[in-house]
Amino acid sequence: MTVPEAKAPPGPGFVAGIRLVTGVHQQFLFPVAQVLAYHAPPRLDNESVNSISDGMRAFAEALYLGPHDGPPPHIGHRIRIRQGTPWLDYGDGEKRLGLPAARSWVNVVEAGGPVRILVLFDPLTASAGQTAIAEHVRECHARGAMRWGTTYHV
Repeated sequence: MTVPEAKAPPGPGFVAGIRLVTGVHQQFLFPVAQVLAYHAPPRLDNESVNSISDGMRAFAEALYLGPHDGPPPHIGHRIRIRQGTPWLDYGDGEKRLGLPAARSWVNVVEAGGPVRILVLFDPLTASAGQTAIAEHVRECHARGAMRWGTTYHV
């Protein structure tokens, strides 16, 4: 088996604009902890919708996420919970992203449940509510502007 070449994640300036949302999807047999990642709209002179999309693609590649229309690939161990605080290893050897998570999400992950990570390429305002986020996910899915994968806590 060939190990894929490591992809470089975007730099910390870009990653600072990534928004993370967590939730628990109650499947028929077992719950799945979810992490949704999207970027805020352009706010700096050097940012555009295209540069944000490219950065989110690089973020998804660094996580080894797969196409949205296939089964979500296993992407290795990317979630850690230390002293009750969950974080995501996104491929930068020195930095991690803290995850905003309710105790119910942490419970699913600590019990060994799967974590599904979805990365959207199109920006969305940080103040978007659940309805706007759900619609944005549907739109990105319809256009193929997202990637996903499954991980577990170690």
